[in-house]
Amino acid sequence: MNPVLSGILDTKQSLSADGKSTIPVHSMISADEGEMLSRLIADRRPGTSLEVGLAFGVSALFICEALRKASPAARHVVIDPAQHADAYWKGAGLANLKRAGFGDMVEFVEKPSQIALPELVTAGRKIDFAFIDGEHTFDHVLVDFFFVDQLLNVGGVVVLDDAGWPSVRRVARFIATNRAYAVIDHVGSEDRRKPQHLAAETPDTVAADKRLGLEGWCIAFEKKADDARHWEHYVPF
Repeated sequence: MNPVLSGILDTKQSLSADGKSTIPVHSMISADEGEMLSRLIADRRPGTSLEVGLAFGVSALFICEALRKASPAARHVVIDPAQHADAYWKGAGLANLKRAGFGDMVEFVEKPSQIALPELVTAGRKIDFAFIDGEHTFDHVLVDFFFVDQLLNVGGVVVLDDAGWPSVRRVARFIATNRAYAVIDHVGSEDRRKPQHLAAETPDTVAADKRLGLEGWCIAFEKKADDARHWEHYVPF
């Protein structure tokens, strides 16, 4: 494992962008989630991957390390409007990627995803793998998925993080019921849910999730076909 990544996982601390101080890492994926991303990339060998949300760069470090092993010429697009604007990150995530030696393979876009993703679609870009971990409101996650789907090649994979949150799980339910996608992997304990998350559940949603195979904190979907729905298509979710 890259020493920058292992250092963050071991200490829950990150160097600041200038390397002169350390910052407590309060927002990152777990090691088992990172291992799932690595496993999927090793199996699929994507040429181009994309990530919404950077923070301290932990998920990006897992992704870039796996990409370099599986597809040395691969590129990783990272979208995060707050990497330098936020008073907490202050560029630490991007600096960690450069320290780890992945700066040459990362294309960083410092714009809101609802602006950056349509621009990539307009430019005719295509990707093989995506990790969505940006804003967690239902509408933001759905918009991220909507545009990621237009970028994603058939056979590609999209992963939703924090799928225990009702807002994100609702998007997962939409993907599983209304789109040509199949759940192919999941990891992480739903014990991380907060009281307000549990309060949003009903017997019907619990039963629907079980029927659709939606479980875990991090859920991976494979794209089976391009969107060919009738313009009036709708399945309750």
